[in-house]
Amino acid sequence: MLLQKALEAKVAGFLSPERRRRTVSILCAYAIGWDGTKVLLHLTAGDRESRVCWGAFLDDIERRGLGGPLLVVVDGNTGVRKSVRRQWPTSFVQRCQVHKLPADRRSDMLGKLPHRARPTLRNLIRGAFTARTLAKGLAQAQAIIHEHREALPAEMACLEGNLDEAHSAPRFPLLHRRQIRATDLLERLCGEGRRRAKVIGRFHLEAGGLSVVFAVLVGAPEGWREVRMRADITAWVRQLGDDPDSSWHDPDLARAAA
Repeated sequence: MLLQKALEAKVAGFLSPERRRRTVSILCAYAIGWDGTKVLLHLTAGDRESRVCWGAFLDDIERRGLGGPLLVVVDGNTGVRKSVRRQWPTSFVQRCQVHKLPADRRSDMLGKLPHRARPTLRNLIRGAFTARTLAKGLAQAQAIIHEHREALPAEMACLEGNLDEAHSAPRFPLLHRRQIRATDLLERLCGEGRRRAKVIGRFHLEAGGLSVVFAVLVGAPEGWREVRMRADITAWVRQLGDDPDSSWHDPDLARAAA
């Protein structure tokens, strides 16, 4: 059973097989269980990060017995987001906040912002993303959009898109937020997978590319820190799954604010 569904989805590209000379994407997902451990949940190949490929990926997971997860953490890919909306309409979705931050190479706004404006806006947006409460974070983000919309219309439209999904983390315990804000874990692993695949060059069989990625991904959780699952946190997260609008006094949040 999943506590939060860390369907942190990211792809690694490979050329396979040589005769067809086509790029194959490796779709992968990790899960965080009720005991706080992180495990490789699923791994498969697809032609690209399309809604069809991601839909088949999620169908495979459900056929293996996974019910609707509580939380899905995704990057900015529209294919995976549409598939999650169709497959698990009641699950919370956390858009990777790193992809929303200016000055990061993965940011959706990187090519739109003037270079001099990136550090300032990055700090402002990060402050909104890391706000203690959901209401405060959304209010700060809306204030940034209102203040800069006239001077930076395209950039603010990018920030405003799916803004509520970029603020799903504050719904969860403070102790967990840092680990569910972004897809950084998979970003780093996929980078290692690409590095190893680059050495090989081209794979004659699709299974060869999958084997390389699997070798990188399957053992990685052994070195990762587990998510702390106290009894009160477990009870609250279960309650959140039953009633998304329920409230809870987070003792860690109260101590941080003191």
